[in-house]
Amino acid sequence: MFRQNNIVLIGNSLVEQSKSIAHLNKRVINIDSFNDDDLIGENYKNSNLFGLVNDEVLLILKKLNLDKNSTLIIVSSDYERDKNYYKLLQSYGRVIGNSQQTIAKTQDYDELSKKLKKNNIKFPKRTLSKNASSENFLIKNKFLSGGFGIKRYEKKIIIEKEKEYYQEYIEGKVYSILFLVKNNRDYKIIGINEIFCKETVHTDFCFSGAINNIVLDDKKNIYLDNVINFFVKEYELVGINGIDFIISDEIYFLEINARITQTSFLYNNFFKDGYVDAHIDSDINNNFSFASDTKMHYACFENLFSKSSLSINFDLKNYSFVSNIPKINTHIEVGQPICTISVNSDNEKKAKKLLSDNILLLKNKLKPIEII
Repeated sequence: MFRQNNIVLIGNSLVEQSKSIAHLNKRVINIDSFNDDDLIGENYKNSNLFGLVNDEVLLILKKLNLDKNSTLIIVSSDYERDKNYYKLLQSYGRVIGNSQQTIAKTQDYDELSKKLKKNNIKFPKRTLSKNASSENFLIKNKFLSGGFGIKRYEKKIIIEKEKEYYQEYIEGKVYSILFLVKNNRDYKIIGINEIFCKETVHTDFCFSGAINNIVLDDKKNIYLDNVINFFVKEYELVGINGIDFIISDEIYFLEINARITQTSFLYNNFFKDGYVDAHIDSDINNNFSFASDTKMHYACFENLFSKSSLSINFDLKNYSFVSNIPKINTHIEVGQPICTISVNSDNEKKAKKLLSDNILLLKNKLKPIEII
């Protein structure tokens, strides 16, 4: 446990984080880009679509006038790049997890590529060269996550070289591996997830959900452990982090998310007091807070997106499997998330079947709304 009384969560879709720490009897303050109805705590909206730390977030914190010595701040999105917002956040409390500088270093593709090659970590080739686009390539944005901005290459598409690049398309299944790092750089793997993707108006490969506790063979596990070890030592990571990868003929590294990811809540019961507390405890107290009697289970979720612009005029709180619930009369644009469906089971196939059934149930209930 930690002595600080105020916990400030900054990001988007913070519902599961707020639920994870509700039992700790702390003052929870959510600064969320969606500001959903089922958030637990005091809620403030950040108008930035991706929940980035910016001047708006700083203004909210300034008005709250919290005791700096009794405040912890957890950022699960990213930072605007025009200022050192990590340093500015430190004026309001202790920031848990990796710094803005560390996150930026993991996103510096040129330097990262050299290090990956040196450590024999395979990754899809990237280029700014238009000649390479004649091959099977994607167009990706350097600064967005969750699949936002990913497009299949088509002729006549011109990339914005300051923000975009071409990446080789590799056929295969996408996964993520989560791991927890203490501040002395000791780490433990939390679990492996299979990632679900959808095509929306904003992207051809939008992250839409996942299922946890995927089992891979020993050879793959050893390789992934070496990848994690490289990132932990090279970037001095701390807290919960995630690495996305694709399995084709071999394992290819895709990206690292040096922060709490949306899939982290799938492992909430793996920890004594939940995953957010474990994230804090690893940084402040140099502890692993894993529960001792965790039973094997499968948890999965899927985000539903809107095919058309709409205003929410129905209450979804009666459905126990629905979260990230928008407030009544919230306007949702095309391609934006409506809500999240989550399920648990002791069997992987049962979990996927239950998820599919609940999605169908909700789609039928919400007719004539068009849902992806």
